[in-house]
Amino acid sequence: MSTENTLDFDVAIAGGGVNGLACAAVLAREGLSVCVVERNPWVGGGAVTREVTLPGFRHDLFGSSHVWIQCNADFKAIEPELRSYGLEYLAPTDHITGHPDRSGGPGIVIHRSIDKTCASIARYSERDAQRYRSIHDSFTAVKDGFLKAFFSPPSPPSTLARALETSHSGLARLQEFSLSARAWVERHFENDFIKAVMLNWALAPQVLPDQEGAGQSFYIMIPAIHVFGQAIPKGGSQELPNAMAKYVSAHGGAVLTGTPIDRILLKDGRATGLHLADGRVIRARRAVVSALEPKQTFLKFVGREHLEEDFIDKVEGYSFGRISICRVHLALSEAPRFTNGADMSACLFHRIVDSSEQMTRFYAELSMGIPPSDPFLWSACWTLLDPSRAPPGQHTLILDTFVSNWLADGRRWEDYGPEYVENVLLPKLRQYAPNITNEKILGRYVETRESLEAANPSFVDGTTNGGERIAAQLGYFRPFPGYAHYRSPVRDLYMTGPHCHPGGGISAMGTITARVMLDDFGLKQIGRAHV
Repeated sequence: MSTENTLDFDVAIAGGGVNGLACAAVLAREGLSVCVVERNPWVGGGAVTREVTLPGFRHDLFGSSHVWIQCNADFKAIEPELRSYGLEYLAPTDHITGHPDRSGGPGIVIHRSIDKTCASIARYSERDAQRYRSIHDSFTAVKDGFLKAFFSPPSPPSTLARALETSHSGLARLQEFSLSARAWVERHFENDFIKAVMLNWALAPQVLPDQEGAGQSFYIMIPAIHVFGQAIPKGGSQELPNAMAKYVSAHGGAVLTGTPIDRILLKDGRATGLHLADGRVIRARRAVVSALEPKQTFLKFVGREHLEEDFIDKVEGYSFGRISICRVHLALSEAPRFTNGADMSACLFHRIVDSSEQMTRFYAELSMGIPPSDPFLWSACWTLLDPSRAPPGQHTLILDTFVSNWLADGRRWEDYGPEYVENVLLPKLRQYAPNITNEKILGRYVETRESLEAANPSFVDGTTNGGERIAAQLGYFRPFPGYAHYRSPVRDLYMTGPHCHPGGGISAMGTITARVMLDDFGLKQIGRAHV
């Protein structure tokens, strides 16, 4: 029974990001009482929208593109009710991503239409356009299997090899999957600008160009944008977790913000609740879920004394990588106008890269702790689709690039970031969109390693992908060998978040953890159909 200092629920969840809330929503839909606790005064985790430049300009601080969540069957099942709590997705019907070109070419526009996209690519290379189409078309045969694998506990690493090793075509595909992103691009495309565009696209999850095993990503990322689109919530990414929190509360749960925990409670080797920093206790009759990164969860909140040495070694060895971002949020008096014309300017999102040579130099500097001297850029002007995010006639813009989360000369990014934005990022943008002068910039807010981790301790060392995406930390090995099915070594303590399969991005993968739990509780079977 709940008292003033003790609250009783079926399940307690530490961390009110999208994944923690998605887990809570699925459990609540099945009739369980769930309490989600979040240290920040707001929910959202990596999906947060705030006015950080000027009043009336709503900026998505971290995650902003909602692609993978659109193919999550469990999310789609609750989306109709989420709409009643303020969630409304907007999606471009034509222009999706622009790849401007300042070397004299027309640039490439990724349209929702595969035909229009291939026509854009064909202006550089007809052969490359045909190759792009063949990759897109091959998705039809694997779509259902991909969705099931993406939103289910991962299969053993031998599963894919066993499925493909029985034929010459299967072995050829398995070899391609094993290639690095750079090797795959070199094998399949002929035009240098298209190679740079495809390589830049593939490295978005913070993988490295010569990291083996990235080849398979092309067979998903290329068709996915055409099949599932690139939706954004009206009003900002924050509207997704806000709606989920209201859903949980409406289904008999509670979401507590401004409520840090100081430990996960254990009794007889079982997780029994959360002890809050203010002295209150959330008791969990059935289970506890941590949506926090594993080093916080196990070393800080569970405690080494409750864990075996070999598991502690796994936690301590978990790698978050060395890649962070330097990002500036801009309040603008007008949207960027790209030199490649109206089609390019109509895109909400741009990947700006010059050449393969630029990419090689960029990652060389990154590896040495040197701020990239000629960076590729990513930019997003979501107000072109959602004018509610800025005052009438004005716009927001996200502009960023990857940087190492350490600097060889000993400087701190929080000190150097504003200078880097002014002297490197903005001049680079103006090579493609010269109208974005300082006079058009009404306000700015710079985000770097230090501010990222301060905003969310799960952005360890300023990394934002939940853990390095290397072969040793993917699928059956994520986050640790033997613990990829969302169950921890502590009985009734479950894991969810980007450190678990399928990794980072706004996918609401907490639904997978919820289905594992429901199966363990004997309330629902995991192996159901996906849309």
